[in-house]
Amino acid sequence: MKKYGKEPDYLRLKRELEAGTLHPVYIFTGSEDFLMQDAVAAVYGLMEAKAAVSTDYSRIEGPQYALGDVLDMVDTVSLFGDSRMVTVADAPYFAKGAGSKEDLAKLQAYLARRDSASCVVFCARDFMKTTKAAKELAASGGVFVFEPLKGAALADWLRKRVASVGKTASSHTLNLLVERVGRDLRRLANEVDKLATYLGDDRQELDESTVMLATSRSIQGDIFALTDAVVYGRAPKALFLLKDLLGAGEPPLRILAMLVRQFRLLGSAHELLNNGCRADELSARLGIHPYAAEKLVAQAYKASDAQLGRAVELLLQTDLDIKRGKIDQVLALETLVVALGEKSA
Repeated sequence: MKKYGKEPDYLRLKRELEAGTLHPVYIFTGSEDFLMQDAVAAVYGLMEAKAAVSTDYSRIEGPQYALGDVLDMVDTVSLFGDSRMVTVADAPYFAKGAGSKEDLAKLQAYLARRDSASCVVFCARDFMKTTKAAKELAASGGVFVFEPLKGAALADWLRKRVASVGKTASSHTLNLLVERVGRDLRRLANEVDKLATYLGDDRQELDESTVMLATSRSIQGDIFALTDAVVYGRAPKALFLLKDLLGAGEPPLRILAMLVRQFRLLGSAHELLNNGCRADELSARLGIHPYAAEKLVAQAYKASDAQLGRAVELLLQTDLDIKRGKIDQVLALETLVVALGEKSA
């Protein structure tokens, strides 16, 4: 039998809904709001498909209602449909110390009834797993955690998102899209929609040139390019990229912070590879996207121990000089990228 224990919760929910399974009570928690929003829509879609007439839908703000009032609302017979679904945004009832015993008892009673004609979805960023009601909900399978996607899960989600707008793309193109746009699902979804419109009905394949032309830039992608230029000793290109970032309105201190992060990752990659870590393991070891890991591998093989050690010193000194007001921020960055590209003696 196929095991689903390690699959992301959004896929577990999709699998259940495709099988026609609905829970009377859901708790959606976690920090990935976009997946949560899609999940609410998917639950409503199945409710509507199963309804003989239609499903009455309401969305309310949790802090404005007691838990008992929410459950009474769900139980109220609708004049507009034969089933009812209520989504509770920012539900406060499952945080530590929240929820009266009476209200939680009502929730347990509601859960025991398993009324297929009604459904309540609590979107709760703060969720205390140890309450009795929470344990019963978790045991019933009604608790779903939506966390940011990364690695293979992110690649799979993006591939399916591209397919949903009738387009195809290679893995390299999808990796490039993540590099330029970042891992925020809402922004990725918006960019995919925009790319589909840009391609029109005549073109199905999303390629790298289209991604470069039609997507909004991201500082992470530019920092990759800037680090590349520095590592390979291309000072003129590094200065050009730096001025391009500054011209686009990126604050100098943010650019410096991103360079510090990138060189720390580069140092970690260099050490891991020297200690026998395989290139295809680097993404998981560092917790970064495969495309970012691929870039790091190439940079790590090019950079020497001396160059990386010197880079750390230069970055820290530049940070101190700026914070102490010893040097203009832009001049400090220009001096830094030139120095980073110089070979150590």
